[in-house]
Amino acid sequence: MRKYQQLLLVLISCISIVVLLTYKSENSRLKDVLTAVHFFSRKDVEELRLITNFTASNEVNIDFNRPLPVWQRIADSFYAYASFYQRNELMSSGGEILTLVTGKVGAVVNFRCKALYKDGRQIQGKFRFQHLNQENNKSDDEFKNYIFYCRLKSYSEIPYSIVYTDLSVAETNMEHKLRLRYITKNQENNAPQTQMTICLDLINFNMSSSFAYNYAYMLEFFLHHFVIGVNQFIVYNGDELSEDLLRRLRKEKDIHVQSLPFNFPFANNGTSTSSLREIITTDCLLRSIQRTKYALLLEPNEFFIPNTKLSNDNSVVYSLNSHNTIETAFELKTYAVCTDHKIILLTNNSFHDPEFVNSHKINIFRPVVPVSSTISNTVNLSPSLGFAHKYIDCLHVGKDGLHPWQNTMREDFMNNLNMYRREVDKLIAN
Repeated sequence: MRKYQQLLLVLISCISIVVLLTYKSENSRLKDVLTAVHFFSRKDVEELRLITNFTASNEVNIDFNRPLPVWQRIADSFYAYASFYQRNELMSSGGEILTLVTGKVGAVVNFRCKALYKDGRQIQGKFRFQHLNQENNKSDDEFKNYIFYCRLKSYSEIPYSIVYTDLSVAETNMEHKLRLRYITKNQENNAPQTQMTICLDLINFNMSSSFAYNYAYMLEFFLHHFVIGVNQFIVYNGDELSEDLLRRLRKEKDIHVQSLPFNFPFANNGTSTSSLREIITTDCLLRSIQRTKYALLLEPNEFFIPNTKLSNDNSVVYSLNSHNTIETAFELKTYAVCTDHKIILLTNNSFHDPEFVNSHKINIFRPVVPVSSTISNTVNLSPSLGFAHKYIDCLHVGKDGLHPWQNTMREDFMNNLNMYRREVDKLIAN
């Protein structure tokens, strides 16, 4: 009898162990479920809202970044960034491909080009090239910038890629294929044309500076321009933007930030800023054609200040629309405004250094295909319509001293600027 009791105890013990292990496994699974439930019930709901906003914004976003550009080697001494297809509007077929290229100084340009089509056809094109603003190239630059052209004969289909072959090296016939971006919007992309797009240059700007590390300054750049009526931003070298800043910008579902890589193949020693800027400017304009009426290339410490919001009838945009179409660039008067770090908003700073010389001009561009070595015909824009601020640390003030920049502003212009400030303040506080 005792043996049966012992056997029963052993069986009960075994069953208890199995039940315990089963309970432990189910309890672990239950914890996973509770964790998921907890995710939806705590502050991470904010994360879901950010993701929703980001997804929703993509549905109405303008495709500035497809296909994604990247510097690719197309020959021993040449690299291509982006290729654009322009259809011949005077004929029912045919067109031309433009490619932004940089190459070593002294390298021989000798290429063959052909276009690839989705139906399997390969059509040889007529190759030519031009220097991109050759007069601005410095003698100590390691590289030169070009636009490569490939003219295509009449064919009803639209190509999807371009192939370049370097003919300067006899023993190689290596082909280099690049995806095409279409200058004319396709029928699937029905996003309306926006009034203005800002291309943000994080390549020439010192991203190790105290300004770049100042989260509030970087946030104000986007919020200020959003308030005046700009909601499309193309950011070159966009990986430099912090995750905290991007997360904050996603809260504003109408702000669309598209980052483009810029893995430039040559060393930037600080003396090549004008050469790099001309590449960015040309890419920005080609990328913006038919997507935006006007484009503005800025660095993070440069703010555009218009007379009124861009959507208003008396705004600078409506004035630009009245200019002749051959006038494609409008230079903004730029004030070098001294930054007082005790002042919260940059636009509240009051004094500028009239003797400060900016390294580049700030222009509003009408996006067009470049047809010559000069990018545009430039017109000086009246400061009564708009101007630019460049925020700097005034360490070495000129002999003339500092001047208040508001002195020449009309009362209605100043009232609108105060309105911008209040709206930016409110957005920052949210």
